[in-house]
Amino acid sequence: MRGSALKIIVRSFSRFSQRLDKYSVRRIGSYGISRLNGHRLCYVTMPGFFSKFMSCVSSPEVHLPSEGLVMKTVDCDWMKLTNQTAHRTNEYETSALVFRRGQSFKVKVAFQRTFNEAGDEVYLEFAIGANAQLVNDTKVRIKMGQVLDPQKWSMVLADSDETSITVEVSIPPNAIVGKYKTVVEFVSKLENGEIKRSRDKEPDVVIIFNPWCKDDSVYLDDEAKREEYVLNDTGNIYRGSTWRISPKRWNFGQFEENILDAALRIIDSDSRTSSKSGKWLQKRRDPIWIVRAASAQVNDGVLVGNWSGDYEGGASPLTWNGSVKILQQYYNTKREVKFGQCWVFSGVMTTILRALGIPTRSVTNFASAHDTEGSMTIDKYINKEGEEVDLGGDSVWNFHVWNESWMTRPDLPKGYEGWQVIDATPQEISLGLYQTGPAPLTAIKKGEVYLGYETPFVFAEVNSDRVTWVVEKDDGNAEITSVGRRYTQNVGKFISTKKVGEDDREDITDQYKFKEGSPEERAAFKLAYGFGSQPDYQRGFLALQDEETADGVDFEFATDPVDANLFNGDEFTVKVTMKNKGSEKRTVNVTSTLHSTLYTGVPKAFVKRAKFDEIVMEPNASVTKEIKVAYNEYSSKLVDQNAMRIMSVATVKETGKMFSEDYEFRLENKPDSVKIVTEKEMQVGKKSNVTVEFTNFLPVKLTHVTISLEGPGLSSPVTHKIAGQVPPGEKVESTFVITPKRAGVSRSIIADVDTRQIQDLKSYEFIRVKAAPEPEAAAAPRTTEAEVKPTAAATEEGKEK
Repeated sequence: MRGSALKIIVRSFSRFSQRLDKYSVRRIGSYGISRLNGHRLCYVTMPGFFSKFMSCVSSPEVHLPSEGLVMKTVDCDWMKLTNQTAHRTNEYETSALVFRRGQSFKVKVAFQRTFNEAGDEVYLEFAIGANAQLVNDTKVRIKMGQVLDPQKWSMVLADSDETSITVEVSIPPNAIVGKYKTVVEFVSKLENGEIKRSRDKEPDVVIIFNPWCKDDSVYLDDEAKREEYVLNDTGNIYRGSTWRISPKRWNFGQFEENILDAALRIIDSDSRTSSKSGKWLQKRRDPIWIVRAASAQVNDGVLVGNWSGDYEGGASPLTWNGSVKILQQYYNTKREVKFGQCWVFSGVMTTILRALGIPTRSVTNFASAHDTEGSMTIDKYINKEGEEVDLGGDSVWNFHVWNESWMTRPDLPKGYEGWQVIDATPQEISLGLYQTGPAPLTAIKKGEVYLGYETPFVFAEVNSDRVTWVVEKDDGNAEITSVGRRYTQNVGKFISTKKVGEDDREDITDQYKFKEGSPEERAAFKLAYGFGSQPDYQRGFLALQDEETADGVDFEFATDPVDANLFNGDEFTVKVTMKNKGSEKRTVNVTSTLHSTLYTGVPKAFVKRAKFDEIVMEPNASVTKEIKVAYNEYSSKLVDQNAMRIMSVATVKETGKMFSEDYEFRLENKPDSVKIVTEKEMQVGKKSNVTVEFTNFLPVKLTHVTISLEGPGLSSPVTHKIAGQVPPGEKVESTFVITPKRAGVSRSIIADVDTRQIQDLKSYEFIRVKAAPEPEAAAAPRTTEAEVKPTAAATEEGKEK
């Protein structure tokens, strides 16, 4: 009897389950239909199993109204804080959702009725570009499936309850980087067979690179380096000369308002990766194309370069304290910002690429060569009178700042992945645009300049030879008569970047070149030189030339005070020492000329000239001459960076040979002239005062004084003007009220003072910012004295107190 009854129940249940399956009903009340190994099962979630089961069996003709099956969305929660915290993007100040590719995120959707997994379908659509299409991956349509595939766009049901479902979505590690329009679509099947669709527009989603994902082409296997090169929003950019290297604090501010949107606009603006072409949009999954596009666009739409010293109609490059003000101005006006020089271009590039998730750092090369001919030599020309002759555009900059980004190089043989040089400073045109990189450090070090992406130009910057040529001019024509001097170890010095996790300089010269003069370094130069242009006049001259003195005579230079104490506003002396290292007596005529120069090495203003004739030097002897320079002789001649250069040209009387030597130095602005006075700990959302003090260290009055302050997560860039003049030795101050936006153990705040007479006066401080306190629970209602009478004990205690 039990067997017969069981058979009847099973048959009835089977018919009922088929009918329910026909209407795609998963759950009715507290019971429903599920599947296990291909068999339908009736499950019960409330007490009274048997009664519910028999009710199920005895009511096989239950129907739901067709309108009850229509799916209507009540709310779509993209769980922004949870998702962006997991993706390490929670600090971006943007209305869009920012996710890193190669990672998943969750979305919770609330409905007007229970979601029917068997009959309802949910889709997510992501579209990038003006003409998004499924065929070229610019449109992605994801249907909910059973497995979350980390290599593909995929979606699974993560959780559900009576009124909502939570889905988990996987972004592939090679997804196109950019801003996507997003749509959630639901499809419901009605009893009459009709299909209903509803499409809801959702917030834009920005997908960026993911250096935490092993399958992303920018993966960086070092958490400390990821913190430094992706998440750190301030840093140091190094400037100066080989004799004095100075850090400049820079506000990268990649998380500040409109910065990510500006970065996306920049890569959208490049015709090769623009949203108008699906073919080129696919290139935006590749960091090689992203960094190359950015290197071209930053100097062709974002910043205008200016090395003239005349900045009318814009701002001096010295006045910028970071990228934020520049990129916000570019974003708001849709116009180029005036003006920038190399460290500004590099700082902006670091901001853009870090905002997009590419590990990037600013790198400074001191004694940086600029080879305009591709000859791998930096050529200078002098005549027999010791005067410099302008026959070409080669130069050696006191310093030059570019960028490195970390990525794989699937377009090259194995071994060229890692750091790649990118340079946005407009120097030399490549394929019609000012663009440089990505050039692999490995190729640069080995002299493998044939690998493209401007690798030859970068090699010349760090490892070319400097050559002085003696020329004769006749009727406007110049003829090379001899090699005056060749230097094989004169460029590419102290290549610097900020240390990981520290506020100090890291020397990375050995990543760019082998030890100077070593067989490996000379072999790298010869390989690169073989692929160079080699102008005709060089043939035959350089084959036997090495770095050597002219007839044993050499120059040495020094300043008094020494470089570390050589300040703008002081008198100083340049010492020119001639050494006779040979075995015979030599008589030398020397002309020394002092100029103020741009940091690019270009002379700007003549300061002073000194001639020393008939200097007799015995073998192994030396003679020193001094050139004194007063403040009033150079004060009106200084230009950006306070750089100066003395060039000495010598003629050896006994042999008629000529040679020259340069010495570049800077007059430092006194470092303690700007001070920041503030509390060392602040709190998110709470106002705090920051006072900037400035003392005039020059022996002249200063006018048009402005004081600026900014810091990522602390304060947007703000400037105060100081009325009147500031006499020598006087101090002025300005107080700023700031309200921190984001917490941090060590947030930087940067102060800058600019005047008509002098600029580039900086200071910075580190400030700890605490998170805002959690909201307090509602306090219990207070009772009045009339409601509660104190006890005798309490009264006596009060009297004692």
